Amino acid sequence: MGCLQSILRKIIFIALVVAFFALGGYTFTKQQINKYQNPTREEFIQSEQNYGDFSSVPSDYQLTRSFNFFGYKKINAKYLPTAQKIMIVDLKSEEKLSPNDFKTDKIDIKIEELLNKTKDSLITLEDFKITQRGVYQAKGKQIPYVNFSAKVKNIPFSNKTGTIAAYSTINKKAKNSSTKLIVTMTDAKAFNPNIIKGFIQAVRF
Repeated sequence: MGCLQSILRKIIFIALVVAFFALGGYTFTKQQINKYQNPTREEFIQSEQNYGDFSSVPSDYQLTRSFNFFGYKKINAKYLPTAQKIMIVDLKSEEKLSPNDFKTDKIDIKIEELLNKTKDSLITLEDFKITQRGVYQAKGKQIPYVNFSAKVKNIPFSNKTGTIAAYSTINKKAKNSSTKLIVTMTDAKAFNPNIIKGFIQAVRF
């Protein structure tokens, strides 16, 4: 009897999958995902105010949303002329990392802790080194940053260069500030620091 029930469940499951595709379920789901990830610029500016005011960001930057990144919500900007990508990750609080940490050697330790959380994922960094520290001026607000060099684990000749910057805002319906990390990384030879600098200076955080 138990074997028959198992067979029936499999048949029902297969039938549901076939019906899902036959009735256009896959196409509908794909359209909804695309709609979420690629909203109009006006919708993006309105819906992502927890991160800042993006209304002055040049059209050279394509603004998109993503699903959670290791449990954290993130949004993206791609600089269309070179395809260099920038992501902003909401850490939900200031406990793991805060903009003030960039002013001390704590930043070295805390970035190492964040990298350790991704060390078993398909893509993670190794030989991470901070190469420069500084502050961006963004519409009256100071955004601390570090430039870094690193390698992608298990991929030969994968020398990367990038920037990590940070700021804090209070999300709607939240009581405490949360740190937002602005991250960009690309091949060392192709890295252009002016791309992330131009993006940050266009946002009102």
